[in-house]
Amino acid sequence: MINSKMPVNSPPQPLLFDIEYTNMTACYQEGDIVSAVGEWILQYKTRQDFTYVYFNSMRTIDSQSKDYNDPWPVNISAFLPHALLSLVMIVIISRGLHFFLRRLKQPLFVSQMMAGILIYQFCNVGRRVDSIDYHMLFQPKNRRLEQSLSNIGIFFNFFLMALKVDISSIWLMGKKPFIIGIISLSIPSMVTFIVYFFIRNLLGYHVKSKHDFSLPLLAMLCHSFFFVQAEVLSELGLLSSELGRLALSTSIIQDLIFWILTPVFNSMTQSQYGEKNVILHLLFFAIMVAFIILVIRPYALWVVRNTPSHARVREVHITMITLLVILMALASDIVGASYIVGPMLMGFALPSGPPLGTALVGQIDLVATELLLPLVYIVAGREMDWTAAGQDPSHGLCLGIMVLIASITKFATVAISAAYCGLPLKNGVLLGLIMDFKGIMETLILIYFKSGRVINGATYTYLILVVVAMTSISSLLVSIFYKPLDMENNVCKNVRDLSCQSELRIITCFFDDKPIPALLDFFEWLTSLVAQHSTCIYALHLKELRASSRSSLVCHHKGKEHTDKMNMDPILNHFATFAQQKKEKVTVMPFTSVVPQTNLHEDICSLVVERKIALVIVPSPRKNSVAYAESDQSVRDLIPLVLEQAQCSVGIMVYHNLTRVASTLQGHQFCIGVVFIGGPDDREVIAIAGHMAYHPSVQLNILHFRIPCIIGSKRSDLVELCVREQKLDDQVIDQLQRENAHNDRLAISEVAINDPVQIMDVIHPLGYKYDLLLVGRRHKHLSILESEALVEWTEWPELGVIGDLLASPDFKTSANILVVQQHGFS
Repeated sequence: MINSKMPVNSPPQPLLFDIEYTNMTACYQEGDIVSAVGEWILQYKTRQDFTYVYFNSMRTIDSQSKDYNDPWPVNISAFLPHALLSLVMIVIISRGLHFFLRRLKQPLFVSQMMAGILIYQFCNVGRRVDSIDYHMLFQPKNRRLEQSLSNIGIFFNFFLMALKVDISSIWLMGKKPFIIGIISLSIPSMVTFIVYFFIRNLLGYHVKSKHDFSLPLLAMLCHSFFFVQAEVLSELGLLSSELGRLALSTSIIQDLIFWILTPVFNSMTQSQYGEKNVILHLLFFAIMVAFIILVIRPYALWVVRNTPSHARVREVHITMITLLVILMALASDIVGASYIVGPMLMGFALPSGPPLGTALVGQIDLVATELLLPLVYIVAGREMDWTAAGQDPSHGLCLGIMVLIASITKFATVAISAAYCGLPLKNGVLLGLIMDFKGIMETLILIYFKSGRVINGATYTYLILVVVAMTSISSLLVSIFYKPLDMENNVCKNVRDLSCQSELRIITCFFDDKPIPALLDFFEWLTSLVAQHSTCIYALHLKELRASSRSSLVCHHKGKEHTDKMNMDPILNHFATFAQQKKEKVTVMPFTSVVPQTNLHEDICSLVVERKIALVIVPSPRKNSVAYAESDQSVRDLIPLVLEQAQCSVGIMVYHNLTRVASTLQGHQFCIGVVFIGGPDDREVIAIAGHMAYHPSVQLNILHFRIPCIIGSKRSDLVELCVREQKLDDQVIDQLQRENAHNDRLAISEVAINDPVQIMDVIHPLGYKYDLLLVGRRHKHLSILESEALVEWTEWPELGVIGDLLASPDFKTSANILVVQQHGFS
């Protein structure tokens, strides 16, 4: 037992303290949470079954004094300047590296780890121990505050990552994640342990405890942590992809197994000090969990209930929960668990998403994740020992064999189990690569075992390099070979490609209920009980992913003529009611998509291919409409991505804030106008209008504007193209007339014009006559309509020149505008 009493004039003890147990002495370095406390002495005195712990923290010395073994004044080697300098260096260097490495599809973790290695392994080459820069950066006693700050960043980061996980979604995952997760964890773990059993004698002095050494390898190589997967997939833009969702669900299952076994392992570790210690450990841990479930969670739910809709959570609640996170970190450290366990359990218990989850992420994320957490990589880089690693190549060879066997086994089990679950071989191989992503969790495990002297510097160095290499190679291969929207083997459709008896499949997406009346009007006119074709509407309610790491695409259609209304958003009930009114002619498939803002289009485009969709309708309010709000900017950002990547026709519905629904106005006649100028987009409009011509309450007026090719196109090649396009246009109009020879509700008028202004002169007096106006987006065969002057003049380029004119505030109309783009025409 060490003695806390020291002579008054003796030099300060180094920042390394010993805890002496009855048959055991554990050596801890500076930087634990307890060591972050200032000048104090912790004396935990017990007898027999208990432990004596003496900790003497370093006393503060004023700027006029000098340390006994320190040639530089303490104001230069003070804790705070060292920590701030380290923080600035790791942020600047890691972000600078990431600026270049992200072009190689490398995640931020690789850049941060490389920055940590550079700072503490290469920047001190040739430095004199008595120089100022060495003293500021590398003096061991200056690392105390740095490591304490990194610990704070770690447990806050784990709290935020747990807060972004919806535990209730585990039961909605299906069988695939359970099968792949359990098989890909158990088999590689057994194989790795068997291999280690045969080669452990070759590791020699590099491993202090050969029994404990297998644990970090099993956790690092055979486990896929949800937090790591979510971070890397988010950076690669694959969070909402099919394989991305499956990988996250699988990693959640493996995390569940890991965190269940962790308290069991801790209890087994405590059992060597007596059964009483085990019982106390489990009892205190159970009290902490009960406090989280019975006190903290009800408090958080109360805050959510008492926060008005679209209002911010009061700052007092944010402050209280932040203090509770710190308290849980301290409590879990006291009861013998890791200091990250308490905050992580608290994160799981709190409700994710707005308003509380979003507010907490917004308040804590920047400081904890972007500033404090990168200090972990400085600690990780500082622990690396390149000299020891280079002295024994055979040791590196043994570790390389274990890593290779574990990686191949995990990769193979993921691919085989994925194939068993029905995934294509290519997707199974790519899923195996995704499950090999490593990151902050593996780094913390290795730091823990290095600090506990379970492994030495050489082993630690090899394994850190393995973590970085596996993540770097896997992310590069996945980004090259996995293209979620790669449609090279898919046959894409437009409305014109469908036969008269084929099912018309349409996707409509929306963020709120404002466009619902306009959409239901359109679907009412498009579908008729006397039409030969049936219609399937995929109603996709889009929700931006906030304060969550796991995107989701939920189908609420549970079988033929059955919709899960209990778990469905109320906004989708409008479409379910509409389908009931249309009987067997209309089928509605309600979906809810929760994805990041940058990936909103991916669910739409993937559904287009998966369900062979012919038309996508994206609604957006007019800017002068009372329905327009700042939140509608998300729709404006979504439209260009859908236009570019959707493998079918796309319609942009520019709507007014109308509350009427056509299906409720029995006997009312509706007037729909088509502005037909020519070209593939306008011919797609005619195909859509042809379906509306069947509706008995629709009066369809087609205004066929003819522009002479010699006027509309100045170049000779465009004149020839214009002539060919006009022949195709005439064929489409003639076919529509033949199909509606006995339909007196169809009227076609030809108007000869010489410039775009005349189009508006014809339409403007009829603005309030129409309930809906349809127009094509592009007219590239007429250069007069695609001139640079007109294109630059448009306020909404996604609508095209004519569509922008019709949707502008200067065009006075109560009609909704549908601008159509046909796929395959550029």
